[in-house]
Amino acid sequence: MNFFEQYAKVVTRVGLNIQPGQELYVRAPIETAEFVPFVAREAYRIGARYVHVEYRHQEVSRARIEDAPADSLTYVPPGALAERLRVAGDGGASLAILGDDPMGLSGVDPRRKGAVISALAEASRDIRELQMKDYFPWCVISVPNPVWAARVFPDLSAAAALERLYDAVAAACRLNAADPVEAWTDHSNRLTRLAAWLTERAFHRFIYSAPGTDLEITMPDGQTWIGTEGRSAGGVSFIANIPTDEVFCAPHRLKVNGTVRSTRPLVLSGTNVGKVDFVIRDGRIVEASCEGDRDVLEQELDLDEAARYLGEIAFVSEDAPIARLGTTFYDGLYDENAGCHLAFGAAYANCIAGGGEMDRAARMAAGLNQSNQHADFTVGSRELTITAVTAEGREFPFMQEGRWSPETEEAAGL
Repeated sequence: MNFFEQYAKVVTRVGLNIQPGQELYVRAPIETAEFVPFVAREAYRIGARYVHVEYRHQEVSRARIEDAPADSLTYVPPGALAERLRVAGDGGASLAILGDDPMGLSGVDPRRKGAVISALAEASRDIRELQMKDYFPWCVISVPNPVWAARVFPDLSAAAALERLYDAVAAACRLNAADPVEAWTDHSNRLTRLAAWLTERAFHRFIYSAPGTDLEITMPDGQTWIGTEGRSAGGVSFIANIPTDEVFCAPHRLKVNGTVRSTRPLVLSGTNVGKVDFVIRDGRIVEASCEGDRDVLEQELDLDEAARYLGEIAFVSEDAPIARLGTTFYDGLYDENAGCHLAFGAAYANCIAGGGEMDRAARMAAGLNQSNQHADFTVGSRELTITAVTAEGREFPFMQEGRWSPETEEAAGL
């Protein structure tokens, strides 16, 4: 079985858990077109009713941003999202494939790009609302291709870079296991135990300490931690990210304070802004700096009024496969799974008890941030210590040197 066949099997049977009679909507960059038929074939073998495919071309997007009339940049064709929304509303599965050039939109006018991004984000609100509460099964993956490989391994020949990226993705996605599906089941069970333990313990807050980071994150009432698996409204279990090595929840949007420094470059809408530093007061990012284009970073932080508040807190141990690889992928999915991470923007509804049944206003009142933005940035490293604190003020050594502490491993049954 070749790489694409193995990958498609894991994606459709583990990530999406396709059901007979279900529709699948696939969004993919043109660079990954060779892989998409493998997904379609595997989905049809399972019994999928129909596989919709929507390709995007980054150069076409760049052409619009650079040369389209300024007054047309906020236009979103009325029917552009209709079929995708229908499939989602019917409980169909959704696969988002990454893999186009991570820096392919560098250098464009950030104001023109911002107009396009803001309009599309607002037009996609209904779909995003369904996704953020796991109404339908969804999964995000990245597929090796020459363009992405050249960014990750610029010092290698094109052939060597692509081969190296195939090997890295196979390791990260557990495709090298004798039975990848079984390997994912075992992995998922382990992280699910950790998530259940965190939910039961309901720590009041977490204190992060590392070079450039001195941060205190307070959790909302009813916090519900999520391991690898989500469950759709129709009762289908799925894994939203492949690869994934995280357990995650949402902080209270108004109760985060301190400074935080990212440990990997942050790529936002096709532009690498480098490592970032934030100052956060009462939940809001009040100061932001970065190694790259600060205008792009500020634009993403100002996508809407809630974008500057955190929506996700995620724990990843430094012994996870991607961390061990030591490679910077310039890909949010991979780099966030190299270590602990946070996200500014929207929180997932199911991160508090009953959140999926609440409307946006109720979730905001409960402490969950609601935004058209969601951008993950990695903060984990071997220098990170995280201390958990109970409501009574007792401290628990949760992570040490970026890894689960012995106390955590014993208590959570890891």
